[in-house]
Amino acid sequence: FSGGGTGSYNIDHETRGLTDVQVGSYVFMDAQYMDIGGADNDELYADFVPSLTIMTTVLNDQYPGRCTTDAGAKACTINRPWPRVKGEIGMSYTSGSDEFGTLRYEEEPSRTYKVGDKIELIVSHCDPVVNLYNNLYAVRGERVEAIWPIAARGMST
Repeated sequence: FSGGGTGSYNIDHETRGLTDVQVGSYVFMDAQYMDIGGADNDELYADFVPSLTIMTTVLNDQYPGRCTTDAGAKACTINRPWPRVKGEIGMSYTSGSDEFGTLRYEEEPSRTYKVGDKIELIVSHCDPVVNLYNNLYAVRGERVEAIWPIAARGMST
């Protein structure tokens, strides 16, 4: 008897007769899983660390309180919650259009960005985001260690 998933892996063993737990997203994690909350009523689900990110570049910083990037819905999907800026606080990211994203600064952002700066985004939902790309880049620190083709890229219907 098989069932369960990443978001419930830590309670699935209590299901009588369950012999196999179908977890998979834990490999990548995403903002949706983070938002389900933890087992001890923690605000964020932190059993696994997000590893799937998108690198985006700031294209425009001329307006106070925000900047524009090159990662819109075609790079991030339109799933909610929106992607999160990895390692930063006091800012929120939205898809401004198909091609562009908007990073808005809240009251006390941990930093601000300038044109050309790179921003690493934790994806909103790992499954559809992987489907958007041809390759997955395995990065450790600042070094690309492997490039893996995504064989089923674009195969969802």
